[in-house]
Amino acid sequence: MVKIAPSVMCADFLDLERNIRDMERAAVDFFHIDIMDGHFVPNLTLNLDIVRLLKSISKTPLDVHLMVENPENYISRLGELGVEYVSFHIETVRYPFRLIREIKGKGMKAGIALNPVTAVESIQYVIGEAEFVLVMTVEPGFAGQSFIPEMLEKIALVKKTIDSKKMNIQIEVDGNISEQTGKLCVERGADILVAGTSSVFKKGVDLFSACVDFKKLMNETII
Repeated sequence: MVKIAPSVMCADFLDLERNIRDMERAAVDFFHIDIMDGHFVPNLTLNLDIVRLLKSISKTPLDVHLMVENPENYISRLGELGVEYVSFHIETVRYPFRLIREIKGKGMKAGIALNPVTAVESIQYVIGEAEFVLVMTVEPGFAGQSFIPEMLEKIALVKKTIDSKKMNIQIEVDGNISEQTGKLCVERGADILVAGTSSVFKKGVDLFSACVDFKKLMNETII
């Protein structure tokens, strides 16, 4: 079953609660939360206050993507807030084993994120500790970028690595996931798709219907 995680940074913040209720009715699997620090990526988006707000009004699991230079500084607070999934960029961490074990120790599932230019080999010794791998199919930091087609090969390579080691690890994909690119990602092994302005947050399109239709279409890909 392919899961979808709408990206909250793409929501209408003037009508955020209605957006959340529409996505809940559509039975989305996660809310994807991008936290940026203006250093690892040249942007600032969501923060721990948004995480707290969402946990106070919704039971939908949160998938927090830390696009920050010092992810270890966020783990304790995310655990206290009851976040379910947390991913960090391997490029930012000197001691990834230690960080993954801290995330798990707080009751969260740990994910390793890979920028487009970061080789899959960079996580070959630590991948077995993680519960999911997040493959970026655009450069991180901004919505609306073009999908990088070379990342399809990367998704397939991550899938091959997981299967060769007989590991129970999911593959999440983030970056310009449309109906077309989403199908291609699923065909190569993606389990979770981050849905943004290319799929569910489209101007003039009902968010509830868009989420229902997108999830149905992505699951038809694997039938």
